[in-house]
Amino acid sequence: MVRILLAGRGVRGPPARLRTVEYGRVNDRPAYKDHPLWSQAMSLTRDGYALAEQLREDDPALALRVKKAAVAVPAQVAGALGADAGAPDRREHLAEARGALAELARHARSCGLPGSDALASRAELFDRSVLFELGAGERFF
Repeated sequence: MVRILLAGRGVRGPPARLRTVEYGRVNDRPAYKDHPLWSQAMSLTRDGYALAEQLREDDPALALRVKKAAVAVPAQVAGALGADAGAPDRREHLAEARGALAELARHARSCGLPGSDALASRAELFDRSVLFELGAGERFF
């Protein structure tokens, strides 16, 4: 398997894409999917969905809020990873990702189910990782 970076991101162009050539087949794969932050965001989302499934019968409204926050995390991380450093859209994606992480942590702590405090702690730790990796040196005023 060989991975080739096809194109970088232009000023207003699409994010860079990797093309995987495997035994004569060519697959397009966005570059952000190979970033460690993306993998961590997806793991957090899966755990958020598992928590929402536990909440579904007792509190469907809270379950929906947990799902919405959980799914927003990888979407906004992907947007920030695909944007140019210092660009306004990168700052917007970063702020949205951090907001979704705070909401996920708040809802997880409030439900009191087994494992929900651990999910909340992971969301808070991941928030610091996202800020360090994507927001280092950024000014938000």
